[in-house]
Amino acid sequence: MLALAKEKIHSAKSSDEVEQLRVEFLGKKGKVSALLSILRDATPEDRKKIGATGNKVKINLETGISRKKLELEKDELNKKLENDELDSSLPGLTNAFGRPHPVRQIMREACQILERAGLKSVYGPEVEYEDYCFDRLNFKPGHAARDMQATFFVKNAQAESLVLRTHTSPVQVRVLLDLAKKEFPLPIRMFAPGRVYRVDDDATHSPMFHQIEGLVVDKTSGMGDLKAHLDYFFRQFFSQSTKVRFRPSYFPFTEPSAEVDISCVFCDGKGCRVCKSSGWLEVAGAGLVHPEVFKACGWDPEAVGGWAFGMGIERLAMLKLRVPDLRSFFENRLSFLRATSLGSPSR
Repeated sequence: MLALAKEKIHSAKSSDEVEQLRVEFLGKKGKVSALLSILRDATPEDRKKIGATGNKVKINLETGISRKKLELEKDELNKKLENDELDSSLPGLTNAFGRPHPVRQIMREACQILERAGLKSVYGPEVEYEDYCFDRLNFKPGHAARDMQATFFVKNAQAESLVLRTHTSPVQVRVLLDLAKKEFPLPIRMFAPGRVYRVDDDATHSPMFHQIEGLVVDKTSGMGDLKAHLDYFFRQFFSQSTKVRFRPSYFPFTEPSAEVDISCVFCDGKGCRVCKSSGWLEVAGAGLVHPEVFKACGWDPEAVGGWAFGMGIERLAMLKLRVPDLRSFFENRLSFLRATSLGSPSR
């Protein structure tokens, strides 16, 4: 049987044929198994001889089959490689490149414009002292912004009351307090971008969103300087034809205060459904820094003056990218993100 098996293995022309021989001789119902099955009826002396012979045959066949199979598989692979041709007409695989999130792109563009205007970016913590977020910005104890319905308060074992900042103005407070101690020479020209949090959630509001706020402190800087800076910003951000107007308003930390409107980017100020036929869209708040804020931050309001502004990045993104629902920015839908992305992919 061993000689017959070796002859068949030697004559095999393919790896499939070798596999069939393995099943024929070494399978559960193969010839070697049949040989060993007679051990049950053999005498102890014959069982020993038959078992030794059977195991020897089995080992020889396993070795021969393995070698022959490897030899044939190698030959088959070489033939396949010789016959296969590279089809150069097939399209190649393209690499998928990511892009910054649309809100991140708008934030970057806004920061770059303010940097060109001579302001420097400053960052601060998102978990902030209530003192910096409200008290030093002239928010009185009963102000609506300090209510739990509007602000996220942080549980804290220490005495200080902590909140998730509702605006980036606390960064300005930190800068003013720090520079007052150092008797920093004027002017101070800064802006504070970052995430802020409020208890709000609808088509135009989100519990977490992004703001950018600017501050200039000098001896002579006033509303005219503020208006010139915002004119420059919005004309750079939207278009040179963009008009900017101030409307009287109220903010605890500025006096006088103004709402900042721009000519509608959808109808060029002619009047449409988006601007409610007014030709204007509200985009920011601004004003001269309140004397009480200067006092609370260690500065003499009689010796210095300055102005500040603040705007929501998502609001700017909605206008520039024509997005009707702010919540779309946070839903992680790739189709939306691809459609609203600016510029080329990141590599």
